[in-house]
Amino acid sequence: MKLKLLSILILLLTISCERKNNTQDNTLDENKELITINTSKRTKEISKNSAGVVACWLLDSDIERPRKTSFTNAMKDMGVKYIRFPYGHLADNYLWDDDGDYGNTLTPKIASTSQAPADWSWAVDQSTGEFIKDMDFDEYISICRNVKAEPMVVINILSYKYENGPTYEKLKEMAAEWVRYANITKGYKVKRWALGNEVDHHSDLISQQEYKELYTDFATAMKAVDPSIWIGPGLLGNWHAAMLAHDPDNIDFICVHNYLYKYDWRNQDYEGWKNTNDILVNNVEKVQKIVNNSSIPDIEIHVTEMNSRPWKDNLDSDDIFRALAYAEMALNASSFEDVTATYVWNTHGPWSGPDENSPYNILDLENNREPRGDVIKMINDNLFGYFVEMPRVNGFVRTYACVDDINENLNVFLINKNDNIETVNITTSAFDLQPNYTIKSFSGKSPEDRFPLYSEKNENQINNQILNIELAPLSFNIISLKLKP
Repeated sequence: MKLKLLSILILLLTISCERKNNTQDNTLDENKELITINTSKRTKEISKNSAGVVACWLLDSDIERPRKTSFTNAMKDMGVKYIRFPYGHLADNYLWDDDGDYGNTLTPKIASTSQAPADWSWAVDQSTGEFIKDMDFDEYISICRNVKAEPMVVINILSYKYENGPTYEKLKEMAAEWVRYANITKGYKVKRWALGNEVDHHSDLISQQEYKELYTDFATAMKAVDPSIWIGPGLLGNWHAAMLAHDPDNIDFICVHNYLYKYDWRNQDYEGWKNTNDILVNNVEKVQKIVNNSSIPDIEIHVTEMNSRPWKDNLDSDDIFRALAYAEMALNASSFEDVTATYVWNTHGPWSGPDENSPYNILDLENNREPRGDVIKMINDNLFGYFVEMPRVNGFVRTYACVDDINENLNVFLINKNDNIETVNITTSAFDLQPNYTIKSFSGKSPEDRFPLYSEKNENQINNQILNIELAPLSFNIISLKLKP
Protein backbone atom coordinates (compact mmCIF):
# COMPACT_ATOMS: atom_id res chain seq x y z
CA MET A 1 0.00 0.00 0.00
CA LYS A 2 2.80 2.40 0.90
CA LEU A 3 4.54 1.57 -2.38
CA LYS A 4 1.35 2.30 -4.32
CA LEU A 5 0.86 5.68 -2.58
CA LEU A 6 4.49 6.58 -3.26
CA SER A 7 4.07 5.75 -6.94
CA ILE A 8 0.96 7.96 -7.16
CA LEU A 9 2.81 10.82 -5.44
CA ILE A 10 5.75 10.55 -7.87
CA LEU A 11 3.34 10.53 -10.81
CA LEU A 12 1.57 13.66 -9.56
CA LEU A 13 4.87 15.47 -9.04
CA THR A 14 6.01 14.52 -12.53
CA ILE A 15 2.80 15.85 -14.11
CA SER A 16 3.12 19.07 -12.09
CA CYS A 17 6.71 19.58 -13.24
CA GLU A 18 5.81 18.92 -16.86
CA ARG A 19 2.97 21.45 -16.69
CA LYS A 20 5.27 24.01 -15.13
CA ASN A 21 7.93 23.44 -17.79
CA ASN A 22 5.40 23.74 -20.61
CA THR A 23 3.91 26.98 -19.30
CA GLN A 24 5.39 30.42 -20.13
CA ASP A 25 6.86 31.78 -16.91
CA ASN A 26 7.07 35.55 -17.00
CA THR A 27 8.18 36.05 -13.43
CA LEU A 28 11.57 37.27 -12.31
CA ASP A 29 14.45 34.83 -12.61
CA GLU A 30 15.84 34.96 -9.07
CA ASN A 31 19.26 33.80 -10.29
CA LYS A 32 19.70 36.85 -12.54
CA GLU A 33 20.52 40.34 -11.38
CA LEU A 34 17.89 42.95 -12.13
CA ILE A 35 19.19 45.32 -14.83
CA THR A 36 17.87 48.85 -14.42
CA ILE A 37 17.68 51.37 -17.26
CA ASN A 38 17.83 54.89 -15.90
CA THR A 39 15.49 56.41 -18.46
CA SER A 40 15.81 59.86 -16.92
CA LYS A 41 19.60 60.05 -17.29
CA ARG A 42 20.56 60.83 -20.89
CA THR A 43 24.26 60.23 -21.49
CA LYS A 44 24.61 61.39 -25.10
CA GLU A 45 22.57 62.72 -28.01
CA ILE A 46 22.81 60.17 -30.79
CA SER A 47 23.86 61.00 -34.32
CA LYS A 48 21.12 59.25 -36.27
CA ASN A 49 22.16 56.56 -38.76
CA SER A 50 25.70 56.84 -37.45
CA ALA A 51 26.91 53.47 -38.81
CA GLY A 52 28.59 54.43 -42.08
CA VAL A 53 30.90 52.80 -44.63
CA VAL A 54 34.24 53.19 -46.38
CA ALA A 55 33.50 52.96 -50.10
CA CYS A 56 36.05 51.77 -52.67
CA TRP A 57 36.09 53.80 -55.88
CA LEU A 58 37.62 50.85 -57.78
CA LEU A 59 34.71 48.48 -57.14
CA ASP A 60 31.57 50.35 -56.04
CA SER A 61 30.45 52.01 -59.27
CA ASP A 62 26.84 51.43 -60.27
CA ILE A 63 27.56 52.84 -63.73
CA GLU A 64 30.60 50.71 -64.56
CA ARG A 65 29.86 47.63 -62.44
CA PRO A 66 26.10 46.96 -62.50
CA ARG A 67 25.02 44.20 -60.12
CA LYS A 68 21.78 42.51 -59.12
CA THR A 69 21.56 44.95 -56.23
CA SER A 70 22.94 48.40 -56.94
CA PHE A 71 25.44 49.91 -54.55
CA THR A 72 23.03 52.81 -54.11
CA ASN A 73 20.17 50.53 -53.06
CA ALA A 74 22.45 48.56 -50.75
CA MET A 75 23.36 51.79 -48.95
CA LYS A 76 19.72 52.87 -48.80
CA ASP A 77 18.62 49.54 -47.40
CA MET A 78 21.25 49.72 -44.63
CA GLY A 79 20.23 53.26 -43.77
CA VAL A 80 23.77 54.52 -44.39
CA LYS A 81 24.17 58.29 -43.94
CA TYR A 82 27.98 58.58 -43.91
CA ILE A 83 30.11 57.40 -46.86
CA ARG A 84 33.89 57.86 -47.02
CA PHE A 85 35.65 58.31 -50.38
CA PRO A 86 37.79 57.27 -52.17
CA TYR A 87 39.15 54.60 -49.76
CA GLY A 88 41.81 54.02 -47.10
CA HIS A 89 45.50 53.65 -47.91
CA LEU A 90 44.87 53.57 -51.66
CA ALA A 91 43.62 57.15 -51.35
CA ASP A 92 47.31 58.08 -50.89
CA ASN A 93 47.78 57.25 -54.58
CA TYR A 94 44.58 58.82 -55.92
CA LEU A 95 44.39 61.98 -58.02
CA TRP A 96 40.78 63.07 -58.46
CA ASP A 97 41.38 64.83 -61.84
CA ASP A 98 44.83 64.90 -63.43
CA ASP A 99 44.33 66.49 -66.84
CA GLY A 100 45.03 70.01 -65.54
CA ASP A 101 41.56 71.11 -66.58
CA TYR A 102 40.05 70.43 -63.16
CA GLY A 103 36.57 69.41 -63.89
CA ASN A 104 35.36 69.78 -67.47
CA THR A 105 35.86 66.01 -67.82
CA LEU A 106 37.00 64.09 -64.76
CA THR A 107 40.12 62.00 -65.39
CA PRO A 108 41.07 60.36 -62.09
CA LYS A 109 44.32 58.39 -62.17
CA ILE A 110 47.17 57.08 -60.06
CA ALA A 111 49.66 59.52 -58.58
CA SER A 112 52.67 57.20 -58.75
CA THR A 113 53.54 54.00 -60.61
CA SER A 114 55.52 52.81 -57.60
CA GLN A 115 52.52 52.15 -55.35
CA ALA A 116 49.30 50.13 -55.43
CA PRO A 117 47.04 50.05 -57.31
CA ALA A 118 49.40 51.06 -60.16
CA ASP A 119 50.23 47.52 -61.27
CA TRP A 120 46.69 46.13 -60.93
CA SER A 121 45.88 45.66 -64.60
CA TRP A 122 42.18 45.03 -63.84
CA ALA A 123 41.94 48.43 -62.13
CA VAL A 124 44.41 50.71 -63.93
CA ASP A 125 45.12 51.32 -67.60
CA GLN A 126 48.83 50.48 -67.71
CA SER A 127 49.53 52.97 -70.51
CA THR A 128 47.69 56.03 -69.13
CA GLY A 129 47.43 55.38 -65.38
CA GLU A 130 43.69 56.09 -65.52
CA PHE A 131 41.29 53.85 -63.62
CA ILE A 132 39.14 51.18 -65.23
CA LYS A 133 35.46 50.80 -64.31
CA ASP A 134 35.83 53.18 -61.39
CA MET A 135 33.42 55.33 -59.44
CA ASP A 136 34.56 58.89 -60.06
CA PHE A 137 33.86 61.82 -57.75
CA ASP A 138 30.71 62.89 -59.59
CA GLU A 139 29.16 59.43 -59.28
CA TYR A 140 30.14 59.27 -55.62
CA ILE A 141 28.34 62.55 -54.91
CA SER A 142 25.36 61.38 -56.95
CA ILE A 143 25.13 58.25 -54.78
CA CYS A 144 25.47 60.30 -51.58
CA ARG A 145 22.64 62.56 -52.73
CA ASN A 146 20.45 59.63 -53.73
CA VAL A 147 21.05 57.93 -50.38
CA LYS A 148 20.94 61.25 -48.45
CA ALA A 149 24.39 60.47 -47.05
CA GLU A 150 27.03 62.95 -45.92
CA PRO A 151 30.33 62.74 -47.82
CA MET A 152 33.70 62.32 -46.13
CA VAL A 153 36.45 63.01 -48.67
CA VAL A 154 40.07 61.92 -48.14
CA ILE A 155 42.68 64.23 -49.68
CA ASN A 156 45.91 62.68 -50.99
CA ILE A 157 48.73 64.40 -49.09
CA LEU A 158 51.35 61.65 -49.13
CA SER A 159 52.20 60.72 -52.73
CA TYR A 160 54.72 63.55 -53.13
CA LYS A 161 56.87 61.24 -51.01
CA TYR A 162 56.48 58.35 -53.49
CA GLU A 163 58.94 57.56 -56.25
CA ASN A 164 57.84 59.36 -59.44
CA GLY A 165 55.01 60.99 -57.53
CA PRO A 166 53.65 64.52 -58.00
CA THR A 167 55.28 67.49 -56.30
CA TYR A 168 54.11 68.87 -52.97
CA GLU A 169 52.83 72.01 -54.71
CA LYS A 170 50.91 69.92 -57.24
CA LEU A 171 49.12 68.04 -54.45
CA LYS A 172 48.23 71.26 -52.64
CA GLU A 173 46.91 72.79 -55.85
CA MET A 174 44.80 69.71 -56.52
CA ALA A 175 43.39 69.80 -52.98
CA ALA A 176 42.28 73.41 -53.37
CA GLU A 177 40.90 72.79 -56.86
CA TRP A 178 38.94 69.78 -55.63
CA VAL A 179 37.18 72.04 -53.14
CA ARG A 180 36.56 74.60 -55.90
CA TYR A 181 35.13 71.97 -58.24
CA ALA A 182 32.94 70.38 -55.57
CA ASN A 183 31.52 73.43 -53.86
CA ILE A 184 31.93 76.40 -56.23
CA THR A 185 31.62 74.89 -59.72
CA LYS A 186 29.21 72.04 -58.93
CA GLY A 187 27.55 73.27 -55.75
CA TYR A 188 27.89 69.88 -54.06
CA LYS A 189 28.33 71.50 -50.60
CA VAL A 190 30.83 68.89 -49.41
CA LYS A 191 31.45 69.71 -45.77
CA ARG A 192 34.12 67.32 -44.43
CA TRP A 193 37.60 66.95 -45.94
CA ALA A 194 40.19 64.73 -44.23
CA LEU A 195 43.85 65.47 -44.92
CA GLY A 196 45.47 62.09 -45.50
CA ASN A 197 44.82 58.54 -44.36
CA GLU A 198 46.50 57.14 -41.24
CA VAL A 199 49.30 59.67 -41.64
CA ASP A 200 50.74 58.74 -38.22
CA HIS A 201 51.08 55.17 -39.52
CA HIS A 202 53.52 56.41 -42.18
CA SER A 203 56.05 58.18 -39.98
CA ASP A 204 58.79 56.50 -42.01
CA LEU A 205 57.70 58.73 -44.93
CA ILE A 206 56.44 61.87 -43.23
CA SER A 207 57.38 63.14 -39.78
CA GLN A 208 54.95 64.63 -37.32
CA GLN A 209 56.50 68.05 -37.80
CA GLU A 210 56.24 67.79 -41.59
CA TYR A 211 52.59 66.83 -41.28
CA LYS A 212 51.87 69.75 -38.95
CA GLU A 213 53.30 72.20 -41.46
CA LEU A 214 51.57 70.50 -44.38
CA TYR A 215 48.25 70.42 -42.54
CA THR A 216 48.20 74.15 -41.94
CA ASP A 217 49.42 74.88 -45.48
CA PHE A 218 46.80 72.68 -47.19
CA ALA A 219 43.97 73.75 -44.88
CA THR A 220 44.73 77.42 -45.52
CA ALA A 221 44.72 76.92 -49.29
CA MET A 222 41.48 74.91 -49.24
CA LYS A 223 39.63 77.30 -46.94
CA ALA A 224 40.71 80.21 -49.12
CA VAL A 225 38.49 78.65 -51.80
CA ASP A 226 35.57 77.87 -49.48
CA PRO A 227 35.81 79.10 -45.87
CA SER A 228 32.72 77.08 -44.88
CA ILE A 229 34.34 73.66 -45.28
CA TRP A 230 35.46 71.50 -42.36
CA ILE A 231 38.95 70.02 -42.40
CA GLY A 232 40.35 67.32 -40.13
CA PRO A 233 43.56 65.30 -39.73
CA GLY A 234 43.39 61.76 -41.08
CA LEU A 235 45.00 59.75 -38.27
CA LEU A 236 45.05 56.17 -37.02
CA GLY A 237 45.58 56.35 -33.28
CA ASN A 238 48.45 58.75 -32.59
CA TRP A 239 49.42 62.40 -33.07
CA HIS A 240 45.92 63.57 -32.06
CA ALA A 241 47.06 65.59 -29.06
CA ALA A 242 49.96 67.09 -31.02
CA MET A 243 47.71 68.12 -33.92
CA LEU A 244 45.01 69.63 -31.70
CA ALA A 245 47.65 71.66 -29.88
CA HIS A 246 49.34 72.68 -33.14
CA ASP A 247 46.50 74.25 -35.12
CA PRO A 248 43.13 74.15 -33.33
CA ASP A 249 41.74 76.96 -35.50
CA ASN A 250 42.04 74.79 -38.61
CA ILE A 251 40.80 71.53 -37.11
CA ASP A 252 37.04 71.13 -37.44
CA PHE A 253 36.79 67.39 -36.79
CA ILE A 254 39.21 64.58 -36.09
CA CYS A 255 39.58 61.05 -37.47
CA VAL A 256 40.59 57.85 -35.67
CA HIS A 257 40.71 54.21 -36.78
CA ASN A 258 39.91 51.19 -34.63
CA TYR A 259 40.78 47.60 -35.37
CA LEU A 260 41.53 44.72 -33.01
CA TYR A 261 45.30 44.75 -33.43
CA LYS A 262 46.05 44.05 -29.78
CA TYR A 263 43.93 40.88 -29.64
CA ASP A 264 45.39 37.60 -30.82
CA TRP A 265 42.27 35.57 -31.39
CA ARG A 266 43.77 33.37 -34.07
CA ASN A 267 43.90 30.48 -31.60
CA GLN A 268 41.15 31.49 -29.18
CA ASP A 269 38.99 33.10 -31.84
CA TYR A 270 35.37 33.22 -30.61
CA GLU A 271 36.26 32.28 -27.03
CA GLY A 272 38.61 35.26 -26.74
CA TRP A 273 35.87 37.72 -27.66
CA LYS A 274 33.21 35.93 -25.64
CA ASN A 275 35.20 36.19 -22.43
CA THR A 276 36.54 39.74 -22.67
CA ASN A 277 34.82 42.69 -21.00
CA ASP A 278 37.00 45.15 -22.92
CA ILE A 279 35.19 47.89 -24.87
CA LEU A 280 37.15 46.88 -28.02
CA VAL A 281 37.40 50.52 -29.19
CA ASN A 282 40.41 51.64 -27.19
CA ASN A 283 41.64 54.10 -29.84
CA VAL A 284 38.27 55.85 -29.74
CA GLU A 285 38.40 56.03 -25.95
CA LYS A 286 41.92 57.45 -26.07
CA VAL A 287 41.00 60.13 -28.61
CA GLN A 288 37.89 61.11 -26.65
CA LYS A 289 40.06 61.76 -23.59
CA ILE A 290 42.47 63.82 -25.72
CA VAL A 291 39.60 65.88 -27.12
CA ASN A 292 38.19 66.43 -23.63
CA ASN A 293 41.55 67.85 -22.51
CA SER A 294 42.03 70.00 -25.61
CA SER A 295 41.10 73.60 -26.34
CA ILE A 296 38.19 72.38 -28.53
CA PRO A 297 36.43 69.79 -26.33
CA ASP A 298 33.26 69.52 -28.45
CA ILE A 299 34.93 68.69 -31.77
CA GLU A 300 33.40 65.89 -33.85
CA ILE A 301 35.16 62.51 -33.80
CA HIS A 302 34.77 60.32 -36.88
CA VAL A 303 35.87 56.68 -36.63
CA THR A 304 36.73 56.61 -40.32
CA GLU A 305 37.81 52.95 -40.32
CA MET A 306 36.66 50.15 -38.06
CA ASN A 307 36.35 46.40 -38.33
CA SER A 308 35.80 43.48 -35.98
CA ARG A 309 38.25 41.10 -37.62
CA PRO A 310 41.48 40.68 -35.63
CA TRP A 311 44.51 41.32 -37.81
CA LYS A 312 45.75 37.73 -37.38
CA ASP A 313 42.36 36.17 -38.04
CA ASN A 314 42.91 33.95 -41.07
CA LEU A 315 39.34 32.82 -41.67
CA ASP A 316 38.07 33.93 -45.07
CA SER A 317 34.38 34.62 -44.44
CA ASP A 318 32.03 36.72 -42.36
CA ASP A 319 29.87 35.08 -39.70
CA ILE A 320 27.69 35.76 -36.65
CA PHE A 321 30.71 36.06 -34.32
CA ARG A 322 32.26 38.90 -36.37
CA ALA A 323 28.83 40.50 -36.78
CA LEU A 324 28.13 40.54 -33.04
CA ALA A 325 31.63 41.82 -32.32
CA TYR A 326 31.10 44.63 -34.82
CA ALA A 327 27.73 45.51 -33.29
CA GLU A 328 29.44 45.73 -29.91
CA MET A 329 32.23 47.92 -31.30
CA ALA A 330 29.81 50.23 -33.14
CA LEU A 331 27.57 50.73 -30.11
CA ASN A 332 30.54 51.26 -27.79
CA ALA A 333 32.11 53.79 -30.17
CA SER A 334 28.83 55.62 -30.77
CA SER A 335 28.26 56.02 -27.04
CA PHE A 336 31.30 58.31 -26.65
CA GLU A 337 30.13 61.89 -26.34
CA ASP A 338 31.82 63.39 -29.41
CA VAL A 339 31.63 60.46 -31.85
CA THR A 340 29.46 61.45 -34.80
CA ALA A 341 29.88 58.42 -37.06
CA THR A 342 31.65 55.11 -37.52
CA TYR A 343 32.74 53.82 -40.95
CA VAL A 344 33.17 50.11 -41.51
CA TRP A 345 36.20 49.13 -43.56
CA ASN A 346 34.99 48.27 -46.16
CA THR A 347 32.18 47.78 -48.68
CA HIS A 348 34.37 45.88 -51.17
CA GLY A 349 38.09 45.24 -50.77
CA PRO A 350 40.22 45.38 -53.94
CA TRP A 351 43.42 43.84 -52.58
CA SER A 352 42.70 40.34 -53.94
CA GLY A 353 41.17 41.50 -57.20
CA PRO A 354 37.62 42.28 -58.35
CA ASP A 355 36.32 38.72 -58.14
CA GLU A 356 37.41 37.77 -54.61
CA ASN A 357 35.11 38.50 -51.70
CA SER A 358 37.41 39.76 -48.93
CA PRO A 359 36.51 38.70 -45.37
CA TYR A 360 36.55 42.38 -44.39
CA ASN A 361 33.71 43.22 -46.79
CA ILE A 362 30.17 43.96 -45.66
CA LEU A 363 28.76 43.31 -49.16
CA ASP A 364 29.25 40.28 -51.34
CA LEU A 365 30.06 40.47 -55.05
CA GLU A 366 26.40 41.18 -55.89
CA ASN A 367 26.01 43.81 -53.13
CA ASN A 368 24.05 41.49 -50.86
CA ARG A 369 24.71 42.13 -47.18
CA GLU A 370 27.16 40.02 -45.24
CA PRO A 371 26.36 39.52 -41.50
CA ARG A 372 28.16 42.71 -40.46
CA GLY A 373 26.08 44.56 -43.03
CA ASP A 374 22.97 43.16 -41.35
CA VAL A 375 23.92 44.50 -37.92
CA ILE A 376 24.76 47.90 -39.46
CA LYS A 377 21.23 47.99 -40.86
CA MET A 378 19.75 47.01 -37.49
CA ILE A 379 21.70 49.76 -35.71
CA ASN A 380 20.80 52.44 -38.23
CA ASP A 381 17.12 51.43 -38.22
CA ASN A 382 16.79 51.40 -34.43
CA LEU A 383 19.29 53.74 -32.76
CA PHE A 384 17.74 57.16 -32.14
CA GLY A 385 17.36 60.04 -29.73
CA TYR A 386 19.59 59.73 -26.69
CA PHE A 387 21.60 57.01 -25.02
CA VAL A 388 20.40 56.52 -21.45
CA GLU A 389 22.30 55.09 -18.51
CA MET A 390 22.42 51.31 -18.35
CA PRO A 391 25.15 48.88 -17.25
CA ARG A 392 27.08 47.72 -20.32
CA VAL A 393 28.38 44.38 -19.00
CA ASN A 394 25.98 41.80 -17.60
CA GLY A 395 27.78 38.46 -17.69
CA PHE A 396 27.94 37.45 -21.34
CA VAL A 397 25.28 40.01 -22.29
CA ARG A 398 26.07 43.56 -23.44
CA THR A 399 23.28 46.07 -22.95
CA TYR A 400 22.54 49.55 -24.33
CA ALA A 401 19.39 51.67 -24.42
CA CYS A 402 18.09 54.80 -26.13
CA VAL A 403 14.99 56.96 -25.79
CA ASP A 404 13.41 59.43 -28.17
CA ASP A 405 13.04 63.18 -27.61
CA ILE A 406 9.72 62.94 -25.78
CA ASN A 407 10.47 59.87 -23.64
CA GLU A 408 7.81 57.83 -25.37
CA ASN A 409 9.84 55.16 -27.17
CA LEU A 410 12.60 53.06 -25.64
CA ASN A 411 14.88 50.70 -27.57
CA VAL A 412 17.03 48.21 -25.68
CA PHE A 413 19.98 46.57 -27.47
CA LEU A 414 21.06 43.21 -26.09
CA ILE A 415 24.05 41.28 -27.45
CA ASN A 416 24.27 37.71 -26.19
CA LYS A 417 27.92 36.74 -26.65
CA ASN A 418 27.32 33.32 -25.16
CA ASP A 419 26.72 30.21 -27.27
CA ASN A 420 24.02 29.26 -24.76
CA ILE A 421 20.70 30.87 -23.89
CA GLU A 422 20.93 33.84 -21.52
CA THR A 423 18.04 35.12 -19.42
CA VAL A 424 17.83 38.81 -18.49
CA ASN A 425 15.53 40.75 -16.18
CA ILE A 426 15.16 44.41 -17.10
CA THR A 427 13.30 47.26 -15.44
CA THR A 428 13.30 51.05 -15.73
CA SER A 429 13.44 54.03 -13.44
CA ALA A 430 11.50 57.30 -13.87
CA PHE A 431 9.14 55.89 -16.51
CA ASP A 432 7.01 52.75 -16.45
CA LEU A 433 6.86 50.22 -19.25
CA GLN A 434 3.73 49.51 -21.22
CA PRO A 435 3.11 45.75 -21.52
CA ASN A 436 3.47 45.24 -25.27
CA TYR A 437 6.82 45.22 -27.04
CA THR A 438 8.54 44.07 -30.21
CA ILE A 439 11.74 42.04 -30.30
CA LYS A 440 13.99 41.89 -33.36
CA SER A 441 16.61 39.17 -33.21
CA PHE A 442 19.59 38.21 -35.38
CA SER A 443 21.13 34.92 -34.31
CA GLY A 444 23.35 32.07 -35.44
CA LYS A 445 23.65 28.38 -34.69
CA SER A 446 27.38 28.53 -34.02
CA PRO A 447 30.06 31.26 -33.92
CA GLU A 448 31.05 30.43 -37.51
CA ASP A 449 27.48 30.52 -38.85
CA ARG A 450 27.72 32.49 -42.10
CA PHE A 451 23.96 32.70 -42.54
CA PRO A 452 22.40 33.99 -39.30
CA LEU A 453 18.63 34.36 -39.21
CA TYR A 454 16.62 37.51 -38.54
CA SER A 455 13.26 37.33 -36.79
CA GLU A 456 10.76 39.85 -35.49
CA LYS A 457 7.77 39.27 -33.22
CA ASN A 458 5.40 41.05 -30.88
CA GLU A 459 5.21 40.03 -27.23
CA ASN A 460 3.30 40.83 -24.03
CA GLN A 461 5.47 39.52 -21.19
CA ILE A 462 6.05 42.37 -18.77
CA ASN A 463 4.90 41.70 -15.21
CA ASN A 464 5.35 44.09 -12.29
CA GLN A 465 7.39 46.41 -14.54
CA ILE A 466 10.00 43.71 -15.14
CA LEU A 467 10.86 42.41 -18.58
CA ASN A 468 12.01 38.83 -18.21
CA ILE A 469 13.31 37.47 -21.50
CA GLU A 470 15.39 34.63 -22.89
CA LEU A 471 18.01 35.60 -25.45
CA ALA A 472 18.91 33.11 -28.13
CA PRO A 473 22.56 31.99 -28.19
CA LEU A 474 24.87 34.21 -30.26
CA SER A 475 22.27 36.88 -30.90
CA PHE A 476 21.82 40.61 -31.43
CA ASN A 477 18.44 41.66 -30.05
CA ILE A 478 16.59 44.95 -30.15
CA ILE A 479 13.54 45.33 -27.93
CA SER A 480 11.23 48.24 -28.72
CA LEU A 481 9.01 49.36 -25.84
CA LYS A 482 6.63 52.18 -25.05
CA LEU A 483 7.13 54.27 -21.92
CA LYS A 484 4.52 55.95 -19.76
CA PRO A 485 5.16 58.50 -17.02
